[in-house]
Amino acid sequence: MSKQDYMNTSVQEPPLDYSFRSIHVIQDLISEEPRTGLRPLKHSKSGKSLTQSLWLNNNVLNELRDFNQVISKLLEHPENLAWIDLSFNDLTSIDPVLATLFNLSVLYLHGNSIQRLGEVNKLAVLPRLRSLTLHGNPIEEEKGYRAQVETMSPAIALAFLPLVVTLLVRYRHHFRLLVRTVLLRSLRDCLSGLRIEERAFSYVLTHALPGDPGHILTTLDHWSSHCEYLSHMGPVKGQILIRLVEEKAPTCVLELGTYCGYSTLLIARALPPGGRLITVERDPRTAEVAEKLIRLAGFDERTVELIVGSSEEVIPRLRTTYQLSRVDLVLLAHRPRCYLRDLQLLEAHALLPAGATVLADHVLFPGAPRFLQYAKSCGRYRCRLHHTGLPDFPAIKDGIAQLTYAGPG
Repeated sequence: MSKQDYMNTSVQEPPLDYSFRSIHVIQDLISEEPRTGLRPLKHSKSGKSLTQSLWLNNNVLNELRDFNQVISKLLEHPENLAWIDLSFNDLTSIDPVLATLFNLSVLYLHGNSIQRLGEVNKLAVLPRLRSLTLHGNPIEEEKGYRAQVETMSPAIALAFLPLVVTLLVRYRHHFRLLVRTVLLRSLRDCLSGLRIEERAFSYVLTHALPGDPGHILTTLDHWSSHCEYLSHMGPVKGQILIRLVEEKAPTCVLELGTYCGYSTLLIARALPPGGRLITVERDPRTAEVAEKLIRLAGFDERTVELIVGSSEEVIPRLRTTYQLSRVDLVLLAHRPRCYLRDLQLLEAHALLPAGATVLADHVLFPGAPRFLQYAKSCGRYRCRLHHTGLPDFPAIKDGIAQLTYAGPG
């Protein structure tokens, strides 16, 4: 096996495990049989192990003399050791030999007898060291241990810098989204005493034309882009929704997840004459804002009925309490992790007629993998995925799943 092949596969290999062997000196490894796990160790033609992990924990080692010579007899490429477990031995210092293993990323030294905090600095030269454990050593009692060790010392922490920079560059759009939807939003919630939906509604009241749902939607889009990110459906996905409602001309639509009422207005303005929309929102405070927005747009309760409650509780009562015998189109826009549960509830209560359309937002971000897997594999749906991006964050890929129900089968 070439060295390149080794590098590609050895990280997946089980460790060379000499734990709990009462080993006193490193030389004993040559005559000692390693432990066997669920997967057998792989070896090269020369008989040496093809792993990057060496476990020596729970022995009685007090030094690592001849460490390099011994592991060169055990490992095909000892210089590529990435994980060493030396926990629960009798080591009193960090042997300099460990600082020569430049591919080392995980080093367990907890439960030893290391007494000097300065020993940690020997490892500052290791560029890939990501995880270091030292708890259970006498150095825990030394002043400054928490500041230096829990941060893995400033020098070792620098090893994280390239990774952090890479992640920030690669996921810069996600980072911006996090800042806008969590940090800034939480700060404004505290300062204003209002939720983002309430602040958005206040903006609509002063900038939008009452009775004009199109202008209200445009105002919400403008506020989300220029003031605070609303996490709403947005105009791109909105066009997909409007087109499907106009094509299907459903007499009854069920929306799970009203939120601020944005997608509710999209559906309501595209309904055919006599069409009915039932929208469900579990949060009473959010539902109150959505109700005001819907009525401001000019839709009465005969066209748009808002139900406050969890979808899990509302769906079984749609027939008896709300006189809803069938749903021609369903929009899932609440919590992606609830999509599969609610789809199966709709099936169980025979609310989906053959040919009914089910739309599910956010199936790629944050994602609904179990829902998609079920829809594709159960044999009762024809599936299509509309690829889009998030509003104001087009680089973050998302999608709307369109399912056409073929019947119970």
